[in-house]
Amino acid sequence: MKRISYLLLIAFFIFSFNLSAQDSVEEMETQTGTICFIRSTGFAGSATAFKTFIDDEFVCKLNNKRYSFHEVPAGSHFCSVQFGGKKSKEKAEKFEVEVQPGNITYVQLVFETGVLINNVYCEEVTENTAKSKMEKLKEDNKCL
Repeated sequence: MKRISYLLLIAFFIFSFNLSAQDSVEEMETQTGTICFIRSTGFAGSATAFKTFIDDEFVCKLNNKRYSFHEVPAGSHFCSVQFGGKKSKEKAEKFEVEVQPGNITYVQLVFETGVLINNVYCEEVTENTAKSKMEKLKEDNKCL
């Protein structure tokens, strides 16, 4: 009888542990954070909208002196930007960001001009840097 009691007790603990593990996985999947793209590239390239992507999915066509917010599941994501097209190009430089639940991750779009080639890429910036830049910019709510 003691052996059955111990087995039932062990089964109960295993079952309750599995339920709590499933709850925490489901909770993580439902938690979200935000990625904010910021574009203040100056005069160079200002006539062209940049196409932004999260995990190879087109999310925004962002003009100069604009920023946009995009809610995503918490966790690791790849951001990229390119000059044209609504499909992420394989050669586009991917930038990995870690999005925390309930927080905003700020990603600045950088435009470099070269002698033969122009380059555009993403880089993460601090909240203080982002907020000081965003004071001079407008939010783009309809950037698709």
